[in-house]
Parts: sequence; structure tokens; C-alpha cells
Amino acid sequence: MSNRFKRAVIDDVTSRNIDDVLEASLLDLFESAMKTVATTLVREAKFDISDFASAKERGCEGFALLVSRARADSRNEWFGAFQRGEQRLDVIGHLE
Repeated sequence: MSNRFKRAVIDDVTSRNIDDVLEASLLDLFESAMKTVATTLVREAKFDISDFASAKERGCEGFALLVSRARADSRNEWFGAFQRGEQRLDVIGHLE
């Protein structure tokens, strides 16, 4: 099955200066980015969240997201780091 259609699972989250509503929106964006990157040979990708269609309505504009493979030999396990000023959200997730 293509990684694009696998279920995204969030394994761990660490946040700083992020409320629950914003965290939920960022996690949705991470899942989408993880599925997109996992279908390629990319090991690391950087996104400006403002480029996502739903970023403005979710209050996520201005965040940068770095997505990287958790292990070099796996396209199923990923780290994500969101940053906007003093706000930060670190995520570990996988596809199954």
C-alpha cells in the first residue's frame, strides 16, 4: 500500500507556548506533510506552513515545519519540528 494511504499515528508530542487548539491543528498538518514526504525519497523537508491552504483559517500562519526521517532506512517513521518565534512543537509519528 502507498504511504499516502496509510494511517498516520502520533507517537509523542512536546510543546512550548502552544495551546491545545493550535496543537491539534499543527498535528493535522504534520500528518499531511508526513504522508506527502513519505511517498518520496526525501529524507528531510522544510515547509512554510503559510503555504498550506488551511493554515490561515487554523491560525497556523508563520510556522516553519521541518520533517525528517527518524531512521535513514525507514520511510514510515518521522520527526517533525514546528517553530514560530517562542512557540515550538516537536512531534514523532509513523505510518501504518
